[in-house]
Order: sequence, then structure tokens, then C-alpha cells
Amino acid sequence: MPGLSRRLFACAAAFALAQTAAPSLAIAQEDARSCVGLLYSTSEDFQAFNPPPDGPVISDGDLLARAPSGAATVCRRNAELIRRFDIDGVDLGLDAVHAVREDAESEPSLIAFSTELDSPNGGQFTAGDLLFDTGAAIPNVALLQRFDVRRSLDLGLDALQIVGEPESVRGFAERARAAGRDAFVQNPGLLLELFESFDVDVWFSTEGTAPERDKPLFLDGDLLSARTGAIVRPQTGLFAMLPAGIPDRGVDYGLDAYTMGLDPLENTVIELISSEIVGRGRTTFTDGDVLSPGPNLYLRNIDLIGNFEPRSFDMGLDALHLHAGRVADCVAPGITGISDVAIADIDASPIAGDGKTVIDDRPFGGDIRIIGSLPDAANCPDFANYEYRVEIDDGGGFDTPMQKVAAHPETNFSSGAAWRRIVRPMPASPCPPGPNDVYASDADGWFAVSEYSRWLVAPCGFGHGPALAVWDSAVSFPVDDDAAPGGPSVGDVLIRVKMRPVGGGGPTFISNVVKVRIDNERIDLPNNLLSPATGDMWFDIYLAGGAAPIGDQCTIEGEGADVTLDLQGRAFDDHFLAYDLSWSGGYVVGRHAVASTPVLSRNFDGGRLDLTATGTQPPGSNAIPLATAFNLSAAYTAVASAQSLPDTALPDVCGYTIFYGVTERTILRNFAPNANVAIPVNTRREMTRSFCVTR
Repeated sequence: MPGLSRRLFACAAAFALAQTAAPSLAIAQEDARSCVGLLYSTSEDFQAFNPPPDGPVISDGDLLARAPSGAATVCRRNAELIRRFDIDGVDLGLDAVHAVREDAESEPSLIAFSTELDSPNGGQFTAGDLLFDTGAAIPNVALLQRFDVRRSLDLGLDALQIVGEPESVRGFAERARAAGRDAFVQNPGLLLELFESFDVDVWFSTEGTAPERDKPLFLDGDLLSARTGAIVRPQTGLFAMLPAGIPDRGVDYGLDAYTMGLDPLENTVIELISSEIVGRGRTTFTDGDVLSPGPNLYLRNIDLIGNFEPRSFDMGLDALHLHAGRVADCVAPGITGISDVAIADIDASPIAGDGKTVIDDRPFGGDIRIIGSLPDAANCPDFANYEYRVEIDDGGGFDTPMQKVAAHPETNFSSGAAWRRIVRPMPASPCPPGPNDVYASDADGWFAVSEYSRWLVAPCGFGHGPALAVWDSAVSFPVDDDAAPGGPSVGDVLIRVKMRPVGGGGPTFISNVVKVRIDNERIDLPNNLLSPATGDMWFDIYLAGGAAPIGDQCTIEGEGADVTLDLQGRAFDDHFLAYDLSWSGGYVVGRHAVASTPVLSRNFDGGRLDLTATGTQPPGSNAIPLATAFNLSAAYTAVASAQSLPDTALPDVCGYTIFYGVTERTILRNFAPNANVAIPVNTRREMTRSFCVTR
């Protein structure tokens, strides 16, 4: 909660801004505005250079709307939202919003919200209260009654989602208005009575954490239920691909906004969120971007405000609301990651080596682990009546007989081993000696949602966390060692999750659709060291400046001078990443890089024109300079000195070896179902050349 000095300063600034925005004119134009689409507010005031009719200044207290077409407009000025509270000439900000309407195209009949500042009319409401544009106010203390916090605390109100039928929510708000705020202060239990009477719940997040910093009951990044006292959506689930959570995972990302509704373009149930801080992990986002759980990017902040033509690209995001329609009170399934890579990072994954980023498709191979989220008891009371499956479209469409289903792994492995893991039978029980929990689908790939929820129980330290399914990609893209590059082992698939009532017959929920490139084609070695036209890689050793290779196991006559070598060859793969060179021999220990810098690999995005995303260029040449003028004598002396050898000169011995490795950027996993472990598979292949040195 802001301090007193901040409040006074903000009130003064808001007062001045409100005069500029001409609230009386805004009210007069109310009927001309549209509130269709995604509703939101910004965290900062800004001037619009494509202004609305009632003034160029957009405040952080105005409610804005983004239509499915992308056009943004002012839905309500802050003065209109707080008009029933007899407040004039001041902008109190807008921290959360929920609009009640009959369908996606109708105007709101009721707007619930919270402000950034307390009412200037002493004791009328605080920035932590739930307000309605009819004049109702429910105090923060009543919202927190189910939680073990001191009644004197006001923890603020940052995100808001009201669950219930439109007519029930309107009745709930009217009863709250008739009762008055003081009634809830004196008897917070009154709110629980209204919840039961109208079958309504309020999901919300706070601005503060309670009760203790080191032992939080909940975080300001958790979505809470005022009716049950449950954490509906912990931030560990909303930000599953990030180190979200205190004290176990390390970061409290906050939850500035949350909404569950129907995507206006896809007509599927989605969740949208906004964080309080900027994310700098594998998924990069700002506190003004609209995210879906994962997190994955849904809209950039500039997509929300660009229509107003501001002079900056990010004004923050404080409130979100998307029309929910008459859908079941269940959160739709979602795909958040593929084989431990966040969805947003699949096409722009950081590559170890030279610190650069490959802006290109990063494919997957082998067993594909689909990671995501499903509803649970907190946000879908009848979740046990639902089932789900992961579906793969490998070119024939999702709804055709060619559809592939990511079924239970025992159908994809010759061993027939069940998908197992070790868990405690009960929270207080010790870990059993072996796997004791089986995760299985039916013959058509349908898993029970309740089974998945059971797998969310903390394991005993073995195996990976839950996955929606694991799909053997060789089902659609089999490995063929004789195929030409880019052959049947390489292609694109679409992946989605479908959830339905058990057995079908009812509302169907469809997740986000994720496009993934599959590459099961591995780098082939030459048939032998005398077959330069075979395989996907080749290299030869030349004396520096020499026209012909020395071949394998040849003697290099140094005649007292330094031994200097040229290394030439080729590399090819549909998804080439890098090659590396190292050497060993003499009396030094270990391998050592063929380079004057610590960088071992030559990445295709390192600025070289003869390296591309498919390997060395031109493709047919075996004489691409891999390393030129490599001074083996100088390299040996440097390593021998570092290892404190008595003689650091290059010795006349056999057994010198140059190692040439080529790595593709495919993320390859091999799933062991009996232990629920997806084992990374090395995609590097290596060939060698050995020689002797004589003086």
C-alpha cells in the first residue's frame, strides 16, 4: 500500500489531471462510447495524439476497451466510475475491473472495480475495497475474512474476477449497496451470506503479502477466493516456467490483473494475466503486457495503446476484463511448454556458446513432453467429471481420421512399461521404496483430469513433474538414415489440448494451439575416413598452406619449426547449430580447444558468411576453412606450461588427435515412462584425425 506522502502527491496530481480531462464532458459523451472487447486500464497517465472526443489525456483511472478488430477507445472515464460516490474533480486510479453483461456485444450493465487511492470523502472506501458503479462498497476486511490475517490490515485489491451468472452478480451488488459498507465492517460474515444466497464468488489478488514475509499465507501474485479462502491460482501455476514463488522458488511476480473469458477470435476459454514486475527470463515481458499462463505473450502493451498514438510504447497495465459468456466455471486447459521450453521461447531460444540468440526455429525430436495446466477443484468444482487429451495435427487436421493422439507412453514403447513415478501415498507417509503411482489414458488417449491433479502432489525427489502427455514424434516422423536432408524425419505439427465432460456430450474446452517443428534426422558420420562424399560431416588436416590433406595416421615432419595446421571440412544438418575443434596428445592431460579464445564452438550466427542455419557454405564443398594456421607447437607449450610440465616443447611422439564435433540445435528427449524422466539426448557427433610428429 502506498504511504501517506505518496497518496497526497498522487491526489494532487490526479486533481490537476482531472481538470484537464474535463469529467463533465466525459459523462455527457458516455452513450457514444463502446465497451466491447477486452477492458483494461494503464498504470500511467499519457497524452493521446489520436485523442478521444472528450480530451487528449488518458489517465490511469480511465477504463479502456480494445475491440476484436484491435481498435482502442475509452469505455468509461474515472469520473463516471466513481460518480455514485459523490466524488468530483479527482481521479482515483483504476486497479481492477469486472464488467457484467449479457453477451460479448452488449454494453456493461454493472462494473465492479477498485481504485488506487482512498476516497477523499473520509471513511467512504479504501483502495483495497471492492466497488460497484452503482455505489456499493465491500471493504477489504470482508474480502479477507476467510484468511488468517488481522482485521486491521487492508492489503489492497489488484486483480478481480467475479464468478456467477450475470443476474446473480447484479442481485449480489444491489444487496451489498443496500446493506452499506459499514454493515460489512461490523459483520464481515455478511459477505459470506451473500455469496451463498446468490451463488457468487469474488476472485482477487492483493497488493500486500500476509501474514509474514518469510512465511507467507499467500503472495500478492496469488489469485484468492473470498468465498472459500482458497488460493484459486497460485502464481507458481500462472508463471510455471519462471522461478515464481516465495520462499521456495525465489521471485514474487505479483498479479496486477486477471481475467477468464472467451477469446473473441477463437471462441475458446482463456485466462489472461499481468505481472507487477518485468520478466527477464526465458520469456521476456513487461508489466504492461497481457500474458497467458506459462507465461506466454498474448498482447504487447503497445497493442493496447497504439491506437491512441502515445509518445511511448508501454504505459503499464493495472486492470483486465474479458467477457466470460455463459461458460462453465472452469479454467480452460493450456499448453505452457514443450520439452521444458516455454512456448514464447521456441522460436527464439538462447544458445550457449557465444552469448548470441538464434532467431530461427528450434526444433524438437524424440519424445515430446507437452507441459501445461488444467483446472482443479479450486477453479472447477466438478473437475472430476472432465477428461482431456493432447491432440497432434501432422498435416491432416485435428478433426480428421488422420489425427494423431499423444496417448499413454506404454502404447509407444516396446517395453510396455507403465508411466510411473514415486509419490507419498498420503502427505504424512514416508517415501515408498519404488514407483507406486501410474498415470494412464484410455485407448483413445483420454486422461481423467482428476488423475492429472493427483500427480500434482509433491513427489519424493525422483522423476520430473507432471506433463499433460508425452508423444513419440517418430510416430509421424520416423527416422530414415537413407533419406535426403529434410526428408520424412522433418516436419511441422500443431499441438492442442481438448477437455470435455467424461464420455463427451457437453461444453468442450480447447487450449491454445502450438506449432512445433519436429526433426528426428540425426547427423550422419562418414562411412569411413576414406569416404569424403558420405555422411553429413567431414574434415581433413593440411599443413598450413598445403594443397593436399595429410590423411589419417600420417607423420608430420616439423624439422625444428612450429607445426602449423589448416583444418578444412564441412558440416550439414537441417538445423545446424555449431561445430567445435579440440586436440590432445603429447604429455599434456585432457582435450584443449583449437582456438585462441575460450569459445569452443563456431556458431552459425557468429557473423561468418560461410556458416548458415544448415551448415557450411557452399554445401557441396569439403574444403571450408574450419580453422586456419592452427599452431600446434604454440598451443602445446601454453598448455604444458599451465600444467607445470618440465619440458614444454612439442614432443616427437605419436598419438596426436584432432577432434571435430558438429552439433544440431534440436531439443531431443528420450522418455523413460517407468521413472517419469525425460532424458536429454546429446545431438553432437564427432570424428577424429590422428597423426605423429617427428623432428
